[in-house]
Amino acid sequence: MYTASCFALISLYSVSNSYLFLFFRARLHTLHCQLNEAIRTYEYAMRCQNDWKHLHHIAYWEILFCHALQKDWKRAVDICKILLNENNWSKATYCYLLSTFLFEENNRIPTDEVIKLYKRVPELKIRLAGKSIPLEKYAMRQCDHFLVQRWLFLPALVTTDIYCRLLKSILLIRFDEFIYLLNGFYILAHDHQKLKETLDVVDNALDELEHHHQNDQFYADSYGSGLLLRGVLLHFLHRYDEAHQAFDEIIEMAKQFDEKSFLAANAALEKGLIYLNLKQKQKALEYLQKSLNDYKDYQLESRLQFRINAAMQTAKHLDN
Repeated sequence: MYTASCFALISLYSVSNSYLFLFFRARLHTLHCQLNEAIRTYEYAMRCQNDWKHLHHIAYWEILFCHALQKDWKRAVDICKILLNENNWSKATYCYLLSTFLFEENNRIPTDEVIKLYKRVPELKIRLAGKSIPLEKYAMRQCDHFLVQRWLFLPALVTTDIYCRLLKSILLIRFDEFIYLLNGFYILAHDHQKLKETLDVVDNALDELEHHHQNDQFYADSYGSGLLLRGVLLHFLHRYDEAHQAFDEIIEMAKQFDEKSFLAANAALEKGLIYLNLKQKQKALEYLQKSLNDYKDYQLESRLQFRINAAMQTAKHLDN
């Protein structure tokens, strides 16, 4: 990343108004959790060229998750509306994000508009080259859960972590779930205080879930999502024993989750990543293999397999 930062800085001196170099500079700001500077740079990049609107949409997508990581739901809603109206890549994904952010902006009250948007998501689903878009399939599943229960568990946090790695009536823990899926916690890892604040949000949501939603149809999935978020945050806070406890509980609950759930596979991977960070090669490989071989046919499986294979390559270069 240091090399990329130097390259971006040098390039800006020679091509200071280049959209691409400005975009990648903004991306580096994002990865360092310098979110306000990232937003300003993305916006400047868009002002530097008006010929290719689709390049603006790429920047809007990045700005969207900068606002989400800041929990600035109003601005996130505004960006979602732009993408939904102007871009055709995946209107179902944009609609899902819009409904989720709008729910958050409305203080987690399931208004008629929010419910209507969740119902609209399946109507916007498309196929590219005969294949479904993985994020759309994830969104469909979440919409099904929402329309049955009228709530989800911190959807924003779990979902923003899919973006960075490619980098509630109550929605308690699922946009938070989106942050996880888009690897947003790897960005928050640069800000210790934000990690602690997010952990408090997750702990409070888990407490509310256990006290008020134990009889809900998808309680186990919601509880598992909360444990996954908690474990990842504890990992980044270097509280490894507590993180392992959270992931172990998810693995033990595997049969209680929805049949397409990615929770157990992700928990095994996250345990492997902790051991990898601690330079415990054999333990790391054990859990990476478990994640790869013990779980099949779950949501976003190919994405997780990329992460597993990358971690295995890193582990193989460790000394025994």
